[in-house]
Amino acid sequence: MFSSFSDIADYVLFISCVLILLGCSYLTVKLGFVQLRFLPDLARQFMASIKGRGQQAGQNSILPHKALFTAMSTTLGISTIVAPVIAIHLGGPGALLGFLLTSFLGSAATFCEVNLCIKYRQKFANGQISGGPMQYLKAIFSPAVAKWYAISCLVLMTAWSGAQANQIAAILDSPLLEGYRTGTLISGGIIAVLTLVMLCGGIKRIGSLSTALVPVMFLIYIGSSLYILLSNVDKLGTIFAQIFSSCFAPQPMASGVLVGGIVSSLRWGTFKGIQACEAGIGTQAIPHSMAETSDPLAQGTLAMLSTYTAGFVAFLSGCVSLLTNTWQDPSLPLGISMVARSFELYFSSFGILIIAITTLLFAFGTILGNCYNGSQAFAFLSDNKKLKVYYVASSLMVFVGAISDVKTFWSVIDIILAGMALPHMAALVRYASGKRQPVVQT
Repeated sequence: MFSSFSDIADYVLFISCVLILLGCSYLTVKLGFVQLRFLPDLARQFMASIKGRGQQAGQNSILPHKALFTAMSTTLGISTIVAPVIAIHLGGPGALLGFLLTSFLGSAATFCEVNLCIKYRQKFANGQISGGPMQYLKAIFSPAVAKWYAISCLVLMTAWSGAQANQIAAILDSPLLEGYRTGTLISGGIIAVLTLVMLCGGIKRIGSLSTALVPVMFLIYIGSSLYILLSNVDKLGTIFAQIFSSCFAPQPMASGVLVGGIVSSLRWGTFKGIQACEAGIGTQAIPHSMAETSDPLAQGTLAMLSTYTAGFVAFLSGCVSLLTNTWQDPSLPLGISMVARSFELYFSSFGILIIAITTLLFAFGTILGNCYNGSQAFAFLSDNKKLKVYYVASSLMVFVGAISDVKTFWSVIDIILAGMALPHMAALVRYASGKRQPVVQT
């Protein structure tokens, strides 16, 4: 049934993703479709935080919108623009519906987990803040479950940072940048040093950089993608029809058995969608714990924008691939090369530059966000001590990831992701099912 360990990891993570999606569906109904009802509030709170009305962040906290951008820097990674292309290649165009479904339902989980992280975060006498799922898992389940999540999160965030560094190094050493290529040792060293410098600056420095990076990389990639789509307005109807028809057309699986297209579409769309937007995993809640706010409702509402944004970017990326048909090009390796080829068709060599710049920004922002999330897991396990040891170790892992090829290791990490995500989702469902429901306006 399984040809390799990576196949086992894929199926374990897929089953976990289905359970996470079911949990997100329950939260959506239980919270009265909060992701729709609170859209006007989301817009108001975002603009209020940007303008900084009467807000002053403390020494160890950041303004709410900076917490949002820090969380977005982890969700808007390379996987956000590459995962939909891979999902379409493996599951057909209908996989994009899986991304939209994951983004919509997952935003209810994002609301719930950020709501809880503000409510249960711990503030120390020296002003330091310890937050994230560890705090509310300890309250809802037990300290043992919280420690398991922290250990898993620490390993996962460190490994994901290494994986993103590997992607940066691969891009900088790619034939696409002939004449400007940088060896993996050099690029890995530079990334590791920059990561260490940023981590030593704490949440203030990371939040400020994320606030600067996220809008730039978002606008560059979204603007370029929309240009491609709007240049072919007459073909968009066909593309959307292709997405929907793919869900209902029989498709062969690896075994040769024909299944409904919706099975294949949701299998890959859900699998890659949850990986891309981190719906229900809990890691988005960590930077939000540092927000200068005492209102769980407001921060939970604001946080949903991150999940929606990741879904929107993924959907646009998939539509561009469908329009340019690069997802079916046998001459292209599966991954970023397909995205780069789509942009090259419309922007010539400048398109390669766009992809190179945006993926570098996406990846580096994700590295910082993941490393910071890992630091909070480390702080929970070490009673907020010896963080600089973690900073050095995490930066070294970034360097190792940049110069290594460790596919089996990443498969193990996928299993760890499943092991940490399921108890986290169970905690959200349990909390929402009991008397202590997240704060929700009626």
